[in-house]
Amino acid sequence: MLRLEGITAGYGETQVLHGVSLEVAVGEVVALLGRNGAGKTTTLRSIIGLTPVWNGSVVFDGQDITRRKPHTLALAGIGYLPEHRGVFPSLSVHENLTLVEGRRPGAWTIARVYELFPRLAERRQNGGAQLSGGEQQMLAIARALLLNPKLLLLDEPTEGLAPLIVREIYARLADIKAEGATVLLVEQSVRFALSLADRAYVLGRGQVEWQGDAAALAGDAEAQKTWLGV
Repeated sequence: MLRLEGITAGYGETQVLHGVSLEVAVGEVVALLGRNGAGKTTTLRSIIGLTPVWNGSVVFDGQDITRRKPHTLALAGIGYLPEHRGVFPSLSVHENLTLVEGRRPGAWTIARVYELFPRLAERRQNGGAQLSGGEQQMLAIARALLLNPKLLLLDEPTEGLAPLIVREIYARLADIKAEGATVLLVEQSVRFALSLADRAYVLGRGQVEWQGDAAALAGDAEAQKTWLGV
């Protein structure tokens, strides 16, 4: 579904990624882990076209999408949950969702995301600025699903959330996984990520330092200590 081959990228004259290669197969959840500044968010931004790729290639669903524009990639089937959610504060929950519904055909509809996130249905007339952090994250995930994506890129879905909300987000992502979703997950919580993922990559200094089954990383205390500081 997704293949990165030797990606280099950065900001201005500062190089962040140094030849990152990874793969995500259809129906697989892959965790992308690493310390702050390792290049995780830059990797996602390079895939979705928000950060220019200097060298290397991004292949999605058999097509080279390197340097394509973000809106074309969204319509091609890549859903993106940004680190800071991107909820429109002046629009209601329902208006945030109607902006996206119908852009790509598929099973996800507003009615269905309301079933997945009942709290959003309860708050449908409330503005984005009136939602809690957890509710905004639910809204951001729901909006990404409404694009009926072939691939979901999730950047820190639990950042800054209370433990109770983290458990709710985990349960909903587990539901999505059970339906066969393909996901590349960036997450600071190692336990959260590895309990959800099938495989994992660990970035260090902008390059892949470890890759393998999530269960193997969960049991590799040395790798966790060296690259994740756990």
